Amino acid sequence: MAMELACTFSTSIATPEHIRIAEELGYVSAWCHYSPAIYADPWMMLALASERTTRIGLGVAVVVPRFRHVADVAGCTATLTQLAPGRVTVAVGSGFSSTALLGGRGTTWASVEAFVTNLRALLGGERIELDGRSMSLLHSKESGISLPIEVPIWVAAHGPKAFGVASRVADGVITNPTHGNEKIPFEGTCGLSYYGTVLDPGEAFDDPAVIERVGPTAALALHMGPYGPLSGSVEEKGFTEQINALPEEDRLVATHRGHLISLTDLDRRFLNGNVVRDGTLSGTPAEIRAGLDALEEAGASRFCYTPAGSDIPRELEAFAKAFHL
Repeated sequence: MAMELACTFSTSIATPEHIRIAEELGYVSAWCHYSPAIYADPWMMLALASERTTRIGLGVAVVVPRFRHVADVAGCTATLTQLAPGRVTVAVGSGFSSTALLGGRGTTWASVEAFVTNLRALLGGERIELDGRSMSLLHSKESGISLPIEVPIWVAAHGPKAFGVASRVADGVITNPTHGNEKIPFEGTCGLSYYGTVLDPGEAFDDPAVIERVGPTAALALHMGPYGPLSGSVEEKGFTEQINALPEEDRLVATHRGHLISLTDLDRRFLNGNVVRDGTLSGTPAEIRAGLDALEEAGASRFCYTPAGSDIPRELEAFAKAFHL
């Protein structure tokens, strides 16, 4: 089956309208990033999006068990499913930037696995045992919520433990291509979340307009430091040196402030055409299509495009045209 085109959003108040546009452009799903310290609430924005759309899949990527009780997530999922029947997916992960921005650490993968198992059971109308207590969803017909509900549950996987959990309990995985070109170790549906911008004729990677369009997502390549696609570059070394000069307790927050949605002054110091070229999937439409072909060969069945900058509709349309070349 050919790779599908989806999108993920750094959730803002404008996201419901962007999801409407994505549906018109043929994107198969639109998922909202969840990071309470920097993004608008994804459940609220998806509820609004459900009123503006009829076909596009809707989801949260990713739910972090440390932030919400599993019954809370089950209730939100059940509610959104009533608003958009057959269109809802939930992705669960251990958390990184979202937890770091609130001064915490990610959840263990054992906890993620238990969370997925319990979430599926609650949505199925079953009782679960949690923290020594038995519980279930108790929605009556007067609430408008009907159980049981079958919702695909994916796992955000970025390493052996995560892919192991996904293989046991997930309906799909969402990952990214910045960890190398090896075959994705998952047999089911795999979505690759990535970003970039389509160059207009005559544009170069270091043009100011290009930097502004793709900057918030390109900066992630700097944030990954020596473990990312810019490892060893002048830009990565400079950024990493500045981060390491900070007190240890401030480094994660300083690194991920504005994650995928805005640029910090530190980002701008090291963000240039080299970062755009080597840290994103940007280029001419033909170059982007070639990059997508390589990702599909590695095992991706869905490409989840994350647009950035001040003109999200432009990015969605340009990338969709490149995808369908």
